[in-house]
Amino acid sequence: MTIPNCWQAAPWKRLGPVLAAACVLPVLAACGGAAARVQLPAQHASAQAAEGAAAGAPATPRQQVTVALTGYTTALGQAEQSKSVTQARLLLRPYVTASRIGGLVDAVSAFWARGDNFYGQDALHILSVRVAGRHAFVHECDNTSSMGLASATTGQAVPGSAGIPAANLVTRLDLVGGHWLVDSQLPEDVPCVP
Repeated sequence: MTIPNCWQAAPWKRLGPVLAAACVLPVLAACGGAAARVQLPAQHASAQAAEGAAAGAPATPRQQVTVALTGYTTALGQAEQSKSVTQARLLLRPYVTASRIGGLVDAVSAFWARGDNFYGQDALHILSVRVAGRHAFVHECDNTSSMGLASATTGQAVPGSAGIPAANLVTRLDLVGGHWLVDSQLPEDVPCVP
């Protein structure tokens, strides 16, 4: 993917202020907007993939990719909440390519240093998964409207940091040592529908 490094390996969908820091902290980019409610399906593709894998049948590469992306999203949320560089690295290691972990942790820790806390969790909505050899591309339309930054001192939401109800995103995962790892996430500049 030929997008500047400031957009790669990024939970860009996280927060509005992250966009400003994205190219300075070459990992994050964000998209902020007014929060609105969007009805998502009762069961996401990730839940369906996990059920298929749990049914005893060997997981397909598509299911493995979906489970890896879901794990990444959970680990990223835990890393953001940890407020510990060491803990964040440990949490992300099973889900992110080694070359991207340092930049991602640096970007998140810059918000901690500024006195901001992350809150909320995005709701994944996977539209498609394409596996091409040792690379996989996941197209998502995620609801990040319940996420944002809050001031650690006041507890108030940081203006402009709220997510959006339909974040259009393509995530690239690479097969490394038999495990699918997130290498990059790129926003699409067109609306998506969950």
